[in-house]
Amino acid sequence: MSLTPGGSKVKKGSIRSFFRSPFSRSSSHLSTPSTSSPSSVTQGLSTSDEPGAPDVVGRSSGTLALPSSTSERPITSHLASAPSTVSAVPTDPHPGLSPTKKPIMNEVWTGLHTSLQGLGRVSAGFPHLASAASILLECFDGIETAARNQHDYEDLARELTNLNETLMEHTKTPSMTKCISSITLEIKQQAEEIKNKATHEATGRLLVAKKDEEDVIRHYRRIQSSFRRLQINMSASALSIANEQLANTRLEALKPVEGATYDSSLSSTVNRRTCTEGTRKQVLSTIDEWLLATDTATVYWMNGMAGTGKTTIACTFSERLEHRERLAASFFCTRTSADCRNVTRIVPTIAYQLARYSIPFQSALCEVLGKEPDVGSKTAEKQFGYLLRDPLLKVKDAMPNNLVVVIDALDECEDRTGVEIFLDILFRYAKDVPLRFFVTSRPEPEIYQHMMLDVKARQAMHLHDIETSLVQADIELYLKEELLFVTPSPTSSQIKQLAERSGNLFIYAATLVRYIRFGKRFTDPQQRLQSVLALTPESTKKHAEIDTLYTAILESALEEARMEEKEAEDVKLVLRTVLFAQEPISVETIAALSGIDDPQRVTFALQPLRSVLHQSEDTKLVSTLHASFPDFMLSRDRSKSFFCDIISHSQLLAERCFAIMKGQLQFNICELESSFVPDAELRFNICDLETSFIPDAQVEEVQARINNMIPASLAYACRHWPNYLGTSHKSDELIVMLDELLSDQLLFWIEVLNLRREMVIGIEGLLKTKDWLNPGITVHTPSLHIVARFLPKVKHGAQELLDANTWRSGAEWKLDGRQGSSCTSYLEPQFQYTFDRLRVFG
Repeated sequence: MSLTPGGSKVKKGSIRSFFRSPFSRSSSHLSTPSTSSPSSVTQGLSTSDEPGAPDVVGRSSGTLALPSSTSERPITSHLASAPSTVSAVPTDPHPGLSPTKKPIMNEVWTGLHTSLQGLGRVSAGFPHLASAASILLECFDGIETAARNQHDYEDLARELTNLNETLMEHTKTPSMTKCISSITLEIKQQAEEIKNKATHEATGRLLVAKKDEEDVIRHYRRIQSSFRRLQINMSASALSIANEQLANTRLEALKPVEGATYDSSLSSTVNRRTCTEGTRKQVLSTIDEWLLATDTATVYWMNGMAGTGKTTIACTFSERLEHRERLAASFFCTRTSADCRNVTRIVPTIAYQLARYSIPFQSALCEVLGKEPDVGSKTAEKQFGYLLRDPLLKVKDAMPNNLVVVIDALDECEDRTGVEIFLDILFRYAKDVPLRFFVTSRPEPEIYQHMMLDVKARQAMHLHDIETSLVQADIELYLKEELLFVTPSPTSSQIKQLAERSGNLFIYAATLVRYIRFGKRFTDPQQRLQSVLALTPESTKKHAEIDTLYTAILESALEEARMEEKEAEDVKLVLRTVLFAQEPISVETIAALSGIDDPQRVTFALQPLRSVLHQSEDTKLVSTLHASFPDFMLSRDRSKSFFCDIISHSQLLAERCFAIMKGQLQFNICELESSFVPDAELRFNICDLETSFIPDAQVEEVQARINNMIPASLAYACRHWPNYLGTSHKSDELIVMLDELLSDQLLFWIEVLNLRREMVIGIEGLLKTKDWLNPGITVHTPSLHIVARFLPKVKHGAQELLDANTWRSGAEWKLDGRQGSSCTSYLEPQFQYTFDRLRVFG
């Protein structure tokens, strides 16, 4: 049993004990340290120790040194706790409400009532604290009886009274910092939660149901923790005034980058802005969930390809954090500023901003700078350790919860090795400090690889994987808002057209808006709107901004000084292959089409191209994200040295398709011997189906067999070789390859398409091939005669090919007045098998 100051006995573990233990003090407002533990706060800012100064930062432990618990009665220095139990009880019994006891309207509660009123009056400089006092006063105003442990409640009242008196002393000379404001906001929010748990009875008093008592206690404990941090911050703030000049000198020595904050003057120069009201709701909501979660990763990585709106979202999130007093620091990288693209300036700038946010951190940091004045120019690891980790660990109990550091566009830092080192250190130490880190970037190799090493250490969002319809809706809303100045206003269909053209790229929509807006002073915006609606890929002036973006990305990706000649050639081959791909394709297909013998080389080559090429997290298929990139690459005037010639590269891809089909259509993958195929190497009945008279749908596991037997690269080549052929020169090499396909593998090719239900694609491809052959090419082979003479008669699509008699008609096999006997004798048995399957399929 323990005694209250008045001698009353209560049980151990009571509310009184809970509130008393962390806050028992000496009789002065602020505890006086022993001579063996001088204040490290003042030492950090002065040249000599000052006995008698508050021991805000404990030197020996490296953390805040709260005064030890004593048996003395708590006194007025208690910047400590609100009640650990309910704050209102009923005067009469109500179902589900706490039972009542005798009234306790004595001098203790009268003193509490008076002190809360006083705190509310003198806290004008601390609006959140004043509101909290008002709310708590409202909650306590209706208390007439105590439900349990009357002495606990009296002790609680004394604690709150002493707290209020101390706070009133501090608020007479207010020194508001963002950190103090953040803590007072926490107190206000917890007070509001307590009020929300209470219900009004007929007399107007607030009651708390039994079922909510534990929740109310939990909120009071949070208030207790917040008051503790508030006391430390106010005490440190009062002490820092005398040493302000020295602190400023030491902090300025860090040489922070002033233009790196989200709202710096540079933000206007680089057209940085927040999201249009109502857009990006889902994205911001997801980020908020991470912010408010108690058990989550310390690092949040939002990545996206060029132009997906990362910086705008980061700017909006920073602004929202600042309104909530949760923005510890921000560093927005940009290539337009030498300092803002220097990765070695990130940590010193964050430390400087955090010191302006929190006085206790400032004191601890200045102590470090007094000993290590040049630490801002040290290695990244020493910077992080000395400037962030060590001082934060000393004052972690004084820091608000859920403080966030925002680092935007990390990929725009010029030192890639430095970025890798920074991320390595961040992941190593971030979990040890009371901060969270929100990082945005393109999925550049040096960043992507680190972020994927330990997925548990970070949470991630891939902007380019967000459902297109959601992005389109946001872009439409953005365009409506930004084009309000156009007279007459754009129609809904015009807005939709512009949004569809923008795809997933907010930067494309922003570029269009700026082009139209530029005409506000020099030309008619309506004319420019019409010009944009009729936009063609050749309109280079309208694409100036996005061209600059793509050029910078490619210069970085193809920086050959950083890679071997063979590696640089791989990057170029992969880029062109994906650029001309007819659909999203796998890494293996890219390897086959580009002639790169190892898919792993393709994977490496994709790394520097992640800002312009998209690889789906789900399917792993690779594609370009937006049509503006191929438009840029195919325009010699816009892309200049990066220009891709569609004719020459289409020929290379056509040749690769023929090579893939020649190798894989002939490969006897099941070691199947066919009685009607002369060469056992020729691969007919590629899926080893037992009979041609059973529909595919009835064959056991037919789809699995198709997927296993027909590689993705072969399926792609079978579908798309005519597309590449159609945009190529009529070279002798291509004509020979085409002749070999039609002479030796035509039916094998037909079977692959048939199994994949893609016969219509094949017929359309043959028609394109016929157009490519005629006019001007003399047909010398039976197979080319078949294409040139028969296909013009196909007018209604695939059904005509399902009639075997059409193909087997002797008239169609007459070549230049002669019967093509050799061709017929070779092809007819293969046709017979295919026709049987086609009839069943049809």
